[in-house]
Amino acid sequence: MKKFDVIIIGGGHNGLVAACVLSKKGKKVLVIEKNEKLGGLANYAESLSYISKEVIDELNIKIEKNVSENFISALSEDLNHTVLKINDSKNIEFLQTSASNSDQKNFINLINKYNLFARTLRSFMFKRPPRVKSGSRSDIWQLFSMGFKVRRLGKKNMRELLRVIGLNIADDLEDNIESNTLKGLMSNEAVIGTNLGARSPGSILNLLYNQATNNSLFRINKFNTNSFLNIIENICKKNNVEIQTNKTVEKINILNQNVNSVLLNTGEVIETSAIISNTDPKTTYLELVGASNLDTDFIRRTKNYRTKGTVAKVNIEFESEIKIKNLDSSYSSGKFVYAPDIKYIEHAFNDNKYNKLSLNPCLEFYINKNQLSANVYFIPYLINSSHDKEKILSNVKLILEKFIEENQIISSIIETPNDIENKYNIYGGHWSHGDMEIDQLLMMRPFYGSSQYSTPINGLYLCSAGTHPGGGITGINGINAAKQLLKVQGNG
Repeated sequence: MKKFDVIIIGGGHNGLVAACVLSKKGKKVLVIEKNEKLGGLANYAESLSYISKEVIDELNIKIEKNVSENFISALSEDLNHTVLKINDSKNIEFLQTSASNSDQKNFINLINKYNLFARTLRSFMFKRPPRVKSGSRSDIWQLFSMGFKVRRLGKKNMRELLRVIGLNIADDLEDNIESNTLKGLMSNEAVIGTNLGARSPGSILNLLYNQATNNSLFRINKFNTNSFLNIIENICKKNNVEIQTNKTVEKINILNQNVNSVLLNTGEVIETSAIISNTDPKTTYLELVGASNLDTDFIRRTKNYRTKGTVAKVNIEFESEIKIKNLDSSYSSGKFVYAPDIKYIEHAFNDNKYNKLSLNPCLEFYINKNQLSANVYFIPYLINSSHDKEKILSNVKLILEKFIEENQIISSIIETPNDIENKYNIYGGHWSHGDMEIDQLLMMRPFYGSSQYSTPINGLYLCSAGTHPGGGITGINGINAAKQLLKVQGNG
């Protein structure tokens, strides 16, 4: 029977990063991945906008930046599109828009305000979240540091942060901006991948959280995702990490509340005293660990953890190169957004809330010659039901026809939240492995009793997007989980 120091369940980017850290410390590591290809949900991402210093320093890596300019095109049905250019210092320039000069100025002022608040969040975004009542010096110091950094904003900015952090994005925008296109663009960024609408409390917090994690409000195209995944996979191989693909962990075997081994779908049992699960918290606890190994209250909290996915992935191939009406072709390397106004977003959100299919979903898409890759927002995860994929594709194509010059579609593929659940074993097909809302963030992520990457089972740790700091391709979850394991074992 094989035996490893650490088994990592799931070869997504966080699992691979954790394997890199542990193997550098001399641990014998096994990564088990369900699919043929490593990377997990990161394979859906077109690019990375930010790689934290913690990841670069810990893994000693260097990733080349993309040389293409960063454009954000907010599409309008009257074809008076708004195009923004974002430079390396994240300054925003309007290249074309129908918005008034005052709206342009107010829009940039709002972005600067949010960026100030996001920088404060970013200062502790990539650290292990403190445990409020632990009494340990490190947790007390971290809580003090968090409060001090918020206080350093100054009285005026601190009060503004505390005022807006629980508000909805629509109110703040309507108080400052008249342009529907600009309000729609900003609102879309505040609700991406969530079960929130533009008028939902907490949507500003979600905007700040995403901005802090990605170091950019609009998640600009700065690094190539495949390059990052290839680098961390190569580090694993160099450090003799064993990687087994096309295999599934059926069960985590536990003896006296300690990790003992894993059972694979092949019937093979592999021994270990430590496991890091890169699957979402619900899958880990309810399916791999099992209710018999957890107390009733913990199971209740697990089941109440909100994981309803809302994003579908669509890939369309056209006969010839894609051109957007009334838009210079030089902007085609950027990101395109169709969320024309707050009311449109709210209608799509309301359909999602009641598990209905919106006829008018919000879109974010990217163009590569004759290929179009789109994220379709507010496509609800369905329980005991299935999506009408042809209807979703038809709705998406009707929207695209408004903006794409006449072109023949050759093929189209869609993956709904239900497909994502089946493909990657993620409850609800949620891209962040759970809603990014105030009661599921920081030291409360995923929930009480399962924070700081540890679990009630000795030797079992979590590293997925269901842990702090949540979704996004950061690798921080993997680094922090690996360090927590090493700390407990006395190697940290």
